[in-house]
Amino acid sequence: MDPRTFLPPPRIDVSNPPRTGDPAPTLALSDRELRRAVVAFLRHTGCPFAEATARGLARAAAEYPDVQWVAVTHAPQEPTDGWCAAVGLDHGVHVVADPDRSLYATWGVGPTSLRHFAGPRSLRGVASLARQGIRNRHPHGSRWQGAATFAVDEHGIVRFAHFPDHAGDLPDLDAAAIAAGWNGG
Repeated sequence: MDPRTFLPPPRIDVSNPPRTGDPAPTLALSDRELRRAVVAFLRHTGCPFAEATARGLARAAAEYPDVQWVAVTHAPQEPTDGWCAAVGLDHGVHVVADPDRSLYATWGVGPTSLRHFAGPRSLRGVASLARQGIRNRHPHGSRWQGAATFAVDEHGIVRFAHFPDHAGDLPDLDAAAIAAGWNGG
C-alpha cells in the first residue's frame, strides 16, 4: 500500500458542478462529442468503490450500447491501463486519465473529507464489497479525491448528477442511462 495516497492532493480551483439542466462542461474525447453519455469520475484507482463502479460501468455499457460510457481516473495513464485490465474495464467504456485533475475540477468534482472515505458508512461499504471479492488494490491517486457521475443527453445537457454522500454511495447507472436518453435499442 502506498501511504502517499492518504495525503490530501495538491489544491486546485474547482468549478461549481453542473446541475441538472445545465450544459455539460467539455470533456475531450478524441473521436466524438459527448452526447447521450454517462461520465463517471472515479475515486483513486485501487479503491474498492472505484472498482465496483467500474464493474457497473462495464455491465451498463453492455446493457445500454447506444449510450456512451466514460470513466475518468486521476491516476497516470500506465497505472490506469493496468487497473482497467485488472477490473474488467477494457472495452465498451472510454477511459480518460486525468492525473492533474483538471477535468475533475472543470466538472466540480473536488476533494472530500476524511469522514467521507473513512467514516462508518464507507467502512461498512468496504466490508460489504470485500465479501463480494472486491478489495483494495495497489492505489494510484489520492483517497481524498471525490467521485461523481453525470448523464448528458443528446443535446449536451446534464440530465443526471450523482455526488456520493460517502465513498460507498455508488451511482445508479441504470437511472443514468435512462437520463442520458437510452432509447431501448
